[in-house]
Amino acid sequence: MLVRPLFSLSLVAFVLLALSGCTTVNDLPNPYVKNTVLSTQSMPKGYRYQDGTPLSSPAPSTPWVKSAVKEGSESMISNTAAWQGAVYELVAQMEPHLPQDGTPLNLLRDHPKNFWKSNFWAQDTSTTSFDHYLRQILIQKGYNITTVPDVGRKIVSKTTKINGDNSYLLTASILSPDGQIVQSSSVNAILPNE
Repeated sequence: MLVRPLFSLSLVAFVLLALSGCTTVNDLPNPYVKNTVLSTQSMPKGYRYQDGTPLSSPAPSTPWVKSAVKEGSESMISNTAAWQGAVYELVAQMEPHLPQDGTPLNLLRDHPKNFWKSNFWAQDTSTTSFDHYLRQILIQKGYNITTVPDVGRKIVSKTTKINGDNSYLLTASILSPDGQIVQSSSVNAILPNE
């Protein structure tokens, strides 16, 4: 008989204890603190910060937003157009030799002989750009791309700088399963400075 009133009393005590951790917006000292608490969804006091540090990052300030804007969008547009034009021409040459049955393509980059001995991060960015645009255009044309080794038809891409500041030879070679070149296509391209 004593268990039932004791249970009711402990349930009421638990509810009061749980609600005592909550704060109301009306109890806050000024409108700034009120807005800050409202923006953090008025969390219970048990989860509030103790040292004045907010729980979330502040909104980016105006100088940060302005510094994040990339100036010179015209140069970016011309850079993209130059790369896409050259790689579209190269893919058009390769297309009669590409698989039409949905076989995935495995794109590899051909690096210079001393590539791994040199500084990996100081590599020519034209190789990375060529790989990016080649993948992008093949995907746009509906080809499946894979990154799984030893799966699909291998295509090796290579950029070679020709005499002149912005002249490159872009080459893509389709390999047979045993690693022999089946077909190779090349395009001379004048690309913007990286």
